[in-house]
Amino acid sequence: MIRLKILQAIILCACIAAVHTAFAQDKSPDKEWKPVTGGDNLRAFMSGLIVERELAHGWISRGVYSADGSGKLTTWGATFPRSWKVNDKNQVCITANRETLCYEIEQSTTDPTFFRSYDAAAGEWVEFQVIEGRTSFNVKPARRGDRGSAATPSAAEISAELNDPNTPLGILTTLFDYTVFDGNIPGANKQSAQVVTFQPSLPYPLEDGRVLFFRPTIPLVLDTPVADELNGGYQSKGVELGDIGYDASMGFSQKLESGKNIFLAGVSGAIPTATDKAVGSDQWLLGPLLGFTAVRKWGSVGGLLFHQWDVAGEDSFDTNITGGQYVYNVHIKNSWQLTGSPTWSYNHEADSDNALTFPLAIGLSKAIIFKGRPWTMSLEYWNYVATPDAFGPKHQIRLSVAPVVPLPWKGNR
Repeated sequence: MIRLKILQAIILCACIAAVHTAFAQDKSPDKEWKPVTGGDNLRAFMSGLIVERELAHGWISRGVYSADGSGKLTTWGATFPRSWKVNDKNQVCITANRETLCYEIEQSTTDPTFFRSYDAAAGEWVEFQVIEGRTSFNVKPARRGDRGSAATPSAAEISAELNDPNTPLGILTTLFDYTVFDGNIPGANKQSAQVVTFQPSLPYPLEDGRVLFFRPTIPLVLDTPVADELNGGYQSKGVELGDIGYDASMGFSQKLESGKNIFLAGVSGAIPTATDKAVGSDQWLLGPLLGFTAVRKWGSVGGLLFHQWDVAGEDSFDTNITGGQYVYNVHIKNSWQLTGSPTWSYNHEADSDNALTFPLAIGLSKAIIFKGRPWTMSLEYWNYVATPDAFGPKHQIRLSVAPVVPLPWKGNR
């Protein structure tokens, strides 16, 4: 019994000591820091300030803020315009895209190079050091989440940037498609397919603002129906590599007061890499590609148009296809978007009842910042309002997952 009371007394003393220590740590910063106030002082603090944070693999995100209230954030190889001002509450407010972040600034009384900022919306103090106008933080950008900061992009900024097909951001997109078929051939309405497609976007920015793009499309067919010519009906094919498609283009922007227009021109084609002829054409395809997108504050709308012919390979049939993709994105809130990006095609070698394949699409997309890395995810539903009468897709669900990645030829270290 005595031992139990002694043990209880020790625990009680330890708890009292811990509470006293925590209280002292909570109060001591108030005695070590003083607020930076006054419009002139805060504007002088921000003018010419360079704010940096480390990203994954040693890459650097850098914000530069000028005396005229403008700013820019360079990260992942892209540049995001910003603006800043001092409000009547002695806060520095940075506007990025459609979001404004306001900070209170305090300076250390013991070392004038140390500062800390208070983000009222997040309820968070962040300590940093300013030496010769260059700022370094003692926290990782992963802590900022989707809201971003003076030195890291928000999810809304990433979402808006990805509306621009001329973006220099590197993106590794993986598409998961589930398709249900229909048609006049017996058993057509009982068929479905599952395909996973890897589609990286590899831009190379040029000095004059133009961007060179290369985008391979690598399909992995998990399951797809193939007509059984001997026994009739269909047989399932998978897992097989399909024909690898690609497009190579150059993009340039036309800036307007209301936003900008994006133009693309290049070539598209396909390589006969299918591991089973039943899921590929066994032909080399090539043809021109054109694209246009209008980017505005509310979102973007545009599309791609291409034409492909067979230039080598299997001679038993001709390929003469016009196709494309229309894309729309409408900002909703908190980096959510109403979106659609379906593909369509017209086969000039088929009869009129089997030539056009055209879906209407609706979906939602969301950009997030996960452990400091931007990701975009979307889920779309496609309803084919035109499809080959004999056999063609009727409904399709597409899930897209795309992390933003640094590219070795463009970035900041």
